[in-house]
Amino acid sequence: MISVGIIGASGYTGEELVRILQNHPEVEIKSLTSRSYAGKKISDIFDLVKPLKGTFKSPTIDNLIGCDVVFFATPNGVAMDMAESLLEKGIRIIDISADFRIKNVEVWEKWYGKKHASPSLLKNSVYGLPEIPGQKNKIKDALIVANPGCYPTASLLGLLPIYKLLSQQKIIVNAISGISGAGRNLDSTKLFPEGKDNFQAYAVENHRHYPEMLEVLNHDNSDLDILFVPHLSSMIRGIYSTIYIRHSYKAIKEVISEYQEFYGNSPFVEISQNSTFPKVSEVAQTNTCKISLHATQDTVSGPNLIILSTIDNLVKGASGQAVQNMNIMFNLDEKSSLI
Repeated sequence: MISVGIIGASGYTGEELVRILQNHPEVEIKSLTSRSYAGKKISDIFDLVKPLKGTFKSPTIDNLIGCDVVFFATPNGVAMDMAESLLEKGIRIIDISADFRIKNVEVWEKWYGKKHASPSLLKNSVYGLPEIPGQKNKIKDALIVANPGCYPTASLLGLLPIYKLLSQQKIIVNAISGISGAGRNLDSTKLFPEGKDNFQAYAVENHRHYPEMLEVLNHDNSDLDILFVPHLSSMIRGIYSTIYIRHSYKAIKEVISEYQEFYGNSPFVEISQNSTFPKVSEVAQTNTCKISLHATQDTVSGPNLIILSTIDNLVKGASGQAVQNMNIMFNLDEKSSLI
């Protein structure tokens, strides 16, 4: 059995992790920590089908000793403070925050506005998007897996099969998140009822997921840039990413075929056969990403390809992908507890 700890377990991401891991045949949930709810009964905070006994513990190293892997479902800046101490105890890390997603420490510090506490560990972290070719072998051996953000997951999955072939351009990514993406916080504009029946853009000038996506794309194609505009919707959960690119092609059916071949061995990515439009409701509470491809008529600037990619922000965009990475790290069935 794999002994698991979750730091920041009382948030939406932590609760989703618990729901998934409760059904995992190879996992024992050893320790749930929460700074806000330390000492409180887990059953008083979580509304689980199978209630968990015990209380939330304080997020200390001593309360995590004996774990094989620890998930960080925390705000940015927590994992980097604790990572070295956990690794010294032989505990592997899956970080769902952004502390280890960007390799360049100067870029990270610029976008996150603070000094990185463990810059030497950045080179050892592995970006946890298993659908990148060759990435599963890296994840398997990783001591630190940096779980991608929800927007980058949906958007990069939409671009992976084709981005290396694109000519110099600025890719437009227009993406919408469910309100749960804001997490459990006290910002009234991002909570119900203030967030109800609402749709708005935010962080247009400088969203932190921009450099994360750009680093992945520029690794193999330095001619690309991204114009990323995030939106917050009052739907509870989901990410809907609409991606606009310039691309010459013979027929949209050929592009669809290329995508299907690329993701032929990826159990959590589905490519629409007939250019239908994916729905957020179709991926809700699953680890699935649904992608469809659409060609526009020739324009003044040439033909355009529209890529629609949708995921559940709390599952494939966070906790589900984290468990997918854990399965790969411990040589388990990648799909275990996720299908």
